[in-house]
Amino acid sequence: MGDAHLVSLDMDGTITDTSFVDSVWLEGIPRLFAAKNSLSFEQAKKNVKTEYDNVGRERLEWYDLAYWINKFGLEASPRKVLHDFENRITMFPEVPKVLEKLKDKGFRLIIISNARREFVDLELEKTKITHYFEHVFSSTSDFGLIKNSVCLYKKICTICKIAPNEMVHAGDDRLFDFEVPRSLGISAFYLDRTRQCKEEAAIHTLEELNQKLTANR
Repeated sequence: MGDAHLVSLDMDGTITDTSFVDSVWLEGIPRLFAAKNSLSFEQAKKNVKTEYDNVGRERLEWYDLAYWINKFGLEASPRKVLHDFENRITMFPEVPKVLEKLKDKGFRLIIISNARREFVDLELEKTKITHYFEHVFSSTSDFGLIKNSVCLYKKICTICKIAPNEMVHAGDDRLFDFEVPRSLGISAFYLDRTRQCKEEAAIHTLEELNQKLTANR
């Protein structure tokens, strides 16, 4: 990591907790589905989750709120659904200080999220941390790719004008945020806030990442 000078972070589950996105997908859409189809909320949620699972998280449609609204024939705009739950956007408590420390140590900061742009932009607006980041990438909106693709990380390295070994990435998805970037030569850390993973490359808060990166800097 001695050559690393750019730190990339995932968004949901890493910078913000998942209260907001879980509410959109597992409360907002099921409630609309229940009202349209005269179902109980629990039955509607079960039906909606089955449809989500049939698509799967490795397809672009999984992340596209407009796709699901159209698929289910719901009478709501993506903007309305998102703003119904914007009060649930919550940042992990250590995040502001960690971002400040990393900037002070001279690290360039970016975000790479699978979430579509409308989610990411609203979360950044509410948390007021946009100014820390040189770039904010929505892989699905900006590239039509998901973070299971080494190609995505290659493209971002090119845009940021760095080699993979000059980049550190951290996030809470073992495949998307750890295994895939590591296969390209990026120094990746798996963020496990449950503290169940004891591997050397696991961290449990972003403060731990800061300590690893700034110890000898």
